[in-house]
Amino acid sequence: MVGYNNKRGVPKCTLKIDIQKAYDTVDWEFLNRSLQGFGFYPIMIQWIMACVSSPWFMLNFNGEDHRYFEGKRGLRQGDPLSPYLFTIVMEVFNMILGKHIEESHNIKYHNKCLKISHLCFADDLLVFSYGNGNSARVIRNAFDEFKTVSGLKVSMEKSQISFSCVKPNMRRIILGILPFDVGKFPFKYLGVPMCVTKLFDRDCKKLIEKIRMRIFNWKKIEKMCRSFLWANCEIVKGKAKIKWDDICKPKAYGGLGVKNLRKWNDALLAKHVWNVFNNKNSLWVQWVKSNYIGSRNFWDILQNKSMSWTWKRFLEIRKIVRPHIVACVGNGRNTLWHDWWHPLGILCSISSRRDWISNRFNDSSLVIDVLAYDTYCWLVYWVDKFPALKDAPMFCIEPNLRDVAGWRDKDGICKQFSCKQVWGDINNFGSKEVTALDEDGPQLQGGEIPAED
Repeated sequence: MVGYNNKRGVPKCTLKIDIQKAYDTVDWEFLNRSLQGFGFYPIMIQWIMACVSSPWFMLNFNGEDHRYFEGKRGLRQGDPLSPYLFTIVMEVFNMILGKHIEESHNIKYHNKCLKISHLCFADDLLVFSYGNGNSARVIRNAFDEFKTVSGLKVSMEKSQISFSCVKPNMRRIILGILPFDVGKFPFKYLGVPMCVTKLFDRDCKKLIEKIRMRIFNWKKIEKMCRSFLWANCEIVKGKAKIKWDDICKPKAYGGLGVKNLRKWNDALLAKHVWNVFNNKNSLWVQWVKSNYIGSRNFWDILQNKSMSWTWKRFLEIRKIVRPHIVACVGNGRNTLWHDWWHPLGILCSISSRRDWISNRFNDSSLVIDVLAYDTYCWLVYWVDKFPALKDAPMFCIEPNLRDVAGWRDKDGICKQFSCKQVWGDINNFGSKEVTALDEDGPQLQGGEIPAED
């Protein structure tokens, strides 16, 4: 939640909405009309509605069963079909809110380029708004219309609103329109804490307690794991017989295969860097590129104090994955200065930007710009300075094939990207243990990841 800890700025608020008895109060006729509106085949609608409207119910009072009666509304929780149907129902709300936003122009987009006004996952709803009365009325009117057509309404008691830079008198006006509880950061959405600053120890207490039931929090987990291994869960010093780094090696390298949690977290974060670099077609990647990257090159962004701690951590992961990401040239229209496609290395790391710019190139120059009639058009003095430039492989430019990224393992072999592959490449486990089984059985190739990992 960027900017919510600022003392000055645009007044804004975030609403965490709870839908009252969400699954139990869906109107069947509304569901039927929604399925028709979204273009489902009539026979399929009949099948779906037959499944939805078939249950009968019976009440039990003081141990005595009373007669069955038909249901009139609702979706059965636990039914594998229900989450999909509820998603269709909430899509109608998305359309209603979008209509009210377009008509009023008073709602806050969390991202103006992507026009993100709210996030919705089944019945978990997060709405972003300007901190003024008009925006609150837009949201209230959208919910009122949705209640009228669907039978679903907001639970005022369970919903929360969090403010940023909103003055006390305006808070009272907003709470008069939307009488929610005032929430505090961090709050959870889809199980993930929404924070305005770095998580502190006090924010991790519930997580620590959950882990303690199995074996124990990030800064304490490995200490507790060592204690579990050597001292029967007692937190005492001097009991460990082997270094924890050796314990965390795969079995083939003489360890127990226990993962170092910090490095495993780095491997998981590397997947997000990979998705951004590959411009994956996802809302999160689009939001990151629009909010944080813009027209800049991802590898050149420098950290500064105003950045959120999450984004700083994300940028730190770049130095871990940078030596492993290579460019596979297709049409040559997405690769050159900042990418690793040449055997000499990343060109921006061997030639200064001043050299680059002074010789008719720029930051957006591409492979296709240095190719002319199947030969490279490097400047003569550049070739004299870097003779290996002329040794680059000649690419057969494919106009319909875009440039893509590849993952280069620690032995220089291109592999399919996976968190397991990253884990193996960012760790230095040393030499593989040679055992009788190794001599008699199949041998691992250099750089292969053992199956135990």
